Amino acid sequence: MPNILLIDDDPIIQKAFSRYLISFGYEVHLADNGKKGLKIIEATPPDLIITDILMPEMDGLEVLMAVRKLEFSIPVIAISGGMRALPINFLRDAKELGARYVFEKPVPLQNLLEAVKELIG
Repeated sequence: MPNILLIDDDPIIQKAFSRYLISFGYEVHLADNGKKGLKIIEATPPDLIITDILMPEMDGLEVLMAVRKLEFSIPVIAISGGMRALPINFLRDAKELGARYVFEKPVPLQNLLEAVKELIG
């Protein structure tokens, strides 16, 4: 069963995404900030990381940089509250740091699932 790490500080997003992905047979682990997510990545590398960009303690861009530095080849999907609300285009930055897909919130669950299926089956 493919293993996904979902890093997001919004419990509503965590619940919606994890329930949806679990219903399609994925195993989903949760972290509410990048620091906790990185500990999980180091201990048990997942097949896929889905990370929010703006979070406390360690943001999604820092997670992407850390994964790159550790030389893990884990695909990453980055999500954020929308480019218009951000002073800098963080989703563009996430793509440049290696995110395979980037999505603005709200993310249609079907779009998320299609990206997940393409990346890890």
